[in-house]
Amino acid sequence: MSGMNGALVEDIKPDYSGVPGPALDSVRMRLAQLTHSLRRIRDDLSRADLTQWYSLQSQINVTLSQLMSVTSTLQHFEDTLDSTIVYPLPKFPTTSHESLLTTLLRKKNIPEVEEWIKDAIEASGVDTNMMRDDEIEKILEKNNEDSKWALEVFAKEFEKRESNGDTADDLDVLGNALKPVKTSVRQRAQSPFQVEDVLKYMSRGEVDRGSSSQEGLSTNNEQSGDKDIIMAD
Repeated sequence: MSGMNGALVEDIKPDYSGVPGPALDSVRMRLAQLTHSLRRIRDDLSRADLTQWYSLQSQINVTLSQLMSVTSTLQHFEDTLDSTIVYPLPKFPTTSHESLLTTLLRKKNIPEVEEWIKDAIEASGVDTNMMRDDEIEKILEKNNEDSKWALEVFAKEFEKRESNGDTADDLDVLGNALKPVKTSVRQRAQSPFQVEDVLKYMSRGEVDRGSSSQEGLSTNNEQSGDKDIIMAD
């Protein structure tokens, strides 16, 4: 009997016609980009020498744009994804991929999401048990308006980043271009002239040999190759 059941299972061919391939593939690509950006930020923050602020800020802006793209994609395929039911086929390796199967078949939110929802409810200060249905509807409507406004802002920012070419691959070029250039000791700016030396030069047409201003003047002349010019009345 068991052999007959096994033969029947072998003869059953899965029907993939109802699988929302375009929707899942689009979400997968957006999530892959977002995961790559988040991993890159994590690696930058875990280094002993922190990345320059401008590079980190650009990477965060790109990540926010990608997060907005994921949100837009999920909203676009919301009806399709909500009506899709996930179930394992008979040949699915449940033993080796138990964690994946548990995640796909999970109906409740994960503990982290439950904590986020709890914190959001506490932060809002709204007690649904003490409010009427029309009051709750007004709050939800206001929240939807705020979410729509935020999505429009992110969409505009994303379009700007796309037009400027600020992608994740361009950040390395930006960071290398803006790195500070090391200078030698002789190339650094010299200390300014002392007031006393300026007054002596104006009155006598010369500067004391041991003064710091004379040393700075000599150093500057050595670097530029110019000769000393003494101006006198």
